[in-house]
Amino acid sequence: MTASRFSGWNKLLLSGLLVASSAWADHLADSRYHIQGFAAQGLIGSTNNQFFGDSRDTVSADFTEAGLHGSWQPLDALRLSGQILYRRAGESDQDGVRLDYVQADWQFYQTEVTRLGLKLGKVKLPYGLYNETRDVPFTRPGILLPQSVYVDNSRDLLLAAPGVFLHGASAQKYGATDFMLGWVRPDFDSESVDYSFLGNVRPGRLKGKGTLGARLRWDTPTDTTLMLTYADAKADYTPGSIDALAAGTMQFRNLLATVQQRFDTVTLTAEYGEPRLDLRGFGALPDTHRVIQAAYLQGEWRFHPAWELMLRHDLFHRDKHDKSGRRFEAATGLPAHGMFARDWTLGLRWDATPSLMLRAEYHRVNGTGWLPGPDNPDFLSREQRWNMWLLQAAYRF
Repeated sequence: MTASRFSGWNKLLLSGLLVASSAWADHLADSRYHIQGFAAQGLIGSTNNQFFGDSRDTVSADFTEAGLHGSWQPLDALRLSGQILYRRAGESDQDGVRLDYVQADWQFYQTEVTRLGLKLGKVKLPYGLYNETRDVPFTRPGILLPQSVYVDNSRDLLLAAPGVFLHGASAQKYGATDFMLGWVRPDFDSESVDYSFLGNVRPGRLKGKGTLGARLRWDTPTDTTLMLTYADAKADYTPGSIDALAAGTMQFRNLLATVQQRFDTVTLTAEYGEPRLDLRGFGALPDTHRVIQAAYLQGEWRFHPAWELMLRHDLFHRDKHDKSGRRFEAATGLPAHGMFARDWTLGLRWDATPSLMLRAEYHRVNGTGWLPGPDNPDFLSREQRWNMWLLQAAYRF
């Protein structure tokens, strides 16, 4: 695998955006305008398997993120916002600069305690606690999010999509509640999504159909957050010119439960979901109904105003009824450890200044269930037990 580099065009555009943004931020002092951005560079080393580039027994610098976010409120009831993103994550994400999202938020009903609105455009998807802000390193609980729930292999599918959401919020003596309910058309057309749902890169194309998304959140007066997120996504497969697969259909449904408790310096978070995956009519790929299991428990301790320690245990099973993967191995001859991943993570964050954050993170992983397929295309060469360390520097303005 050759070392990856920025394309010259991406480099020029990204540099121009980041340099110009500071001037824009100074110029747009009106409260109706807001410009901010970030840039982050990571280093990754691993044993036995690759993660975001050539990281096995060496160091990969192929994890780069940068974004420029802007919002404008032309009317009291209307806010326009969007973000341009640069992201490079080994072979799993080589798209470079892209439009992350762009949306209009119309607040058509507002009182002192209640509001209702519509978001439309390429909108951020309400999925779990961190999905809507996952691209900004400062808002994540680690360099990597829990891969069981926020699988980077399916990132394009989960992040943003064209559609519309009805949303509302209310603040009462029993706490604050909000909801989102809408329809989007997600993007299934990527190698990483092929690996996640079809087992390998396919010559055909998965095309997303209408997807229902919903979220209900309650923030109580006791600093507790309770949340339910639901997604029901469908896609059709169009075979390529030379393709072993037929024109099949895929459906992915998930109800994700979230609990977070905040204390003075400690935050405890847990999320649990059992996604349902149904594959029908693919011919060489057998019809499948599978219940996946995804969960993590995480603790964050702000032991100093500038320092934070994070500990997480993350569980992922591709088949709730075959957690060891033995039945899968007997049926396919492929390694059982491809059906699960159990990850212990230890992370340290230092906010060196209000604008500069430095992070270090260590993962001890048993299983390859969420290992990035494009970085590890040979299934038989993947190893069950592996370690990974990451360093990241992030700057915001």
